[in-house]
Formats: sequence, structure tokens, C-alpha cells
Amino acid sequence: MERENKKNITIIIALILAVTGLTIGFAAYSTSLNITSDADVKLDADTWKVGFSIDDDAITQGSVTGTLTGALSGDARGTLNLSQFVISQTNNAVLHTTNGSKVEYDFYIVNAGDLDAYLNTITVGTLSCAYITGQSTTIDNGHTTITPGTLNDEISSADCATMFTVTLDIGSGTITKTNGQTQTSGFGNANKLPKKSGTTLSYVPIKLSIAYNSNSYGTLANAPLGDFTVSLSDSTIIYGTSSN
Repeated sequence: MERENKKNITIIIALILAVTGLTIGFAAYSTSLNITSDADVKLDADTWKVGFSIDDDAITQGSVTGTLTGALSGDARGTLNLSQFVISQTNNAVLHTTNGSKVEYDFYIVNAGDLDAYLNTITVGTLSCAYITGQSTTIDNGHTTITPGTLNDEISSADCATMFTVTLDIGSGTITKTNGQTQTSGFGNANKLPKKSGTTLSYVPIKLSIAYNSNSYGTLANAPLGDFTVSLSDSTIIYGTSSN
């Protein structure tokens, strides 16, 4: 039965996004040159150098702060920590169950190497929602009090996926998340990052956004009863030295 709950619920956003293209890239390089097992080949750091960056003219590690839409005063915007190959969340963003509530993060993928890099696949992770512990919520009949997070009051994966849209804009291509989705085309100008030319590097801008779908409330099997965390599992962006 759908449980009505019209109050503003706080949503905490947690995510991980990773580039895992180096191993794939090495494999493609070896295969394309028909290098046999009799020879050992090791690419130096300048030959194959693709990674996340906060800048578009170098592979620069650092932090990116989210941009909030539909925020309340004092809401945390969330911070992503970028290394060359992995993005992790150092503090969470806060969304609300209100119209247009969304967090966006902007960064880059840069090719600073001596080989062209081709985008092979993008796999977007799976969303999960879990109540923040220690809450007690009164169901709207005014008589029954529950503690979210108990076995009978977990947020289902179907309801979680219905409540949120994850969008990854990569160059001129856009991927709107379906749980566990892998995409191998439609990347636009992100399909190829040319090798560096002198001191000029190629790059593609990335925008990652997570938005609450306010029109989803009436379609949920069980509407949320309290504040909760939504997490996006590992997502991968794979660049290699040959196109699909």
C-alpha cells in the first residue's frame, strides 16, 4: 500500500565514479601491434596518460564542489575528490523531496599522452536508498511510530530508481541512467581524445547530475517515511587505444 507523506524529506547523495581504462588501453595497444608473449612491453607514463582532472589543460588532481538546485539555506553542496583514475565523495550533498532538487558536478577527462584515446564503454552504476539510522517517524494515521531501516521499512530498489535520475553529460553526448546500464555509442565528441600536440592537450567536459523526480511520489509502492541516503555504485568510463 502506498503511504502518503507530504513532508520535506532530506536526501543525502553519495557516489563513486572511476576510470578503469588503463588496463584495457594497454591490452588494445599490445593487440594492435601483435606483440607476442615472447616480448615484454611497458608503456611509460607519457605514452598513455588519460585521466580525470579539475582543469582542461593538464591532469590536475583536486576537489570539485557541487552546484545545488532547489536547496535550502545551509544545505551541503557535496565535494568530489578527483585523482587521475578515481573520483570519490569526501562529503555528501543534500537534496530534498521538492520540485527541481538536483546536484551537479563539473570536471574533465584529459588526454595528456602520446596516443589517441577512444571511448569504448560507459557503465553507470546502480542506485540504492537507505534510511539514515536513529529516526522515528509517525505514519500519517497519527498512531503508529516506526523506525526506518528495519526489515519491513526498507526503500526498495525499484522505488529508489523511480525517485532519481542520474545524467552523465560527456562532451556532446548524454547518458540518462538506467540501473546497471552500459553504453557503447552516442558519446559525440567524446568518442576520440587526440594525442597531445606539443603542449596542447585534448579534453572533454563532464557533468554528472543526480535529480529528485518530484512527479514520482504518487507512483511509489511505499513512499519514504524519513530522511535517507541515496548511493550510486561504482561507474566506469573506459578509454582504450582503439575504437570499438
